[in-house]
Amino acid sequence: MVKSQLHEFHFVISGNMKNRLKNLDFFKGFWGLSGIIVKILSLLVPVIKREHKHGKQRKNKYLYISPDRNEKREHVHAYLPMDLYRHFTLIHHDLSFFSIAQIIRVFLDLFLLLVDRFRDNTLQELENMYKRWRQKDTANRLTLRQHLRQLFKIIQYLPKGKRLLNLYDGHFSPILILQL
Repeated sequence: MVKSQLHEFHFVISGNMKNRLKNLDFFKGFWGLSGIIVKILSLLVPVIKREHKHGKQRKNKYLYISPDRNEKREHVHAYLPMDLYRHFTLIHHDLSFFSIAQIIRVFLDLFLLLVDRFRDNTLQELENMYKRWRQKDTANRLTLRQHLRQLFKIIQYLPKGKRLLNLYDGHFSPILILQL
């Protein structure tokens, strides 16, 4: 069995957030704080991907860890799977967040807000939201005919001579380069 690589990530959160995360009923007694954070962020992967795709630029603005300057700050080590850490590095780069720690705090805050609103139904509400998103995505997906029509329009306006057309996969890497 091959273990996935983990990235040890050190960041700071407010003492209040740390206590609330430790005392969540969903994960009581199963994991330490690092495990709880990783589990929450793993549950929020569709939200993270959606934020990366549709999020607004943050312009490198620093957000305070806590609005109360006298509140204690706590150092936390989370052992993030590499694919989850990769999502955060992409968001950090593409949306100009001040730091990856800031991104993680935003998503942990979001989860705590969801817990405040939905209480014991939080996980069910998240699943319902993800289901609605999947239905919307499949309803708005282009058919093969629409893709080919769009491709034909692009080809039509390429200059004569050496005309190269790159086809990309979902990870923005070329899977095929055609010479027309």
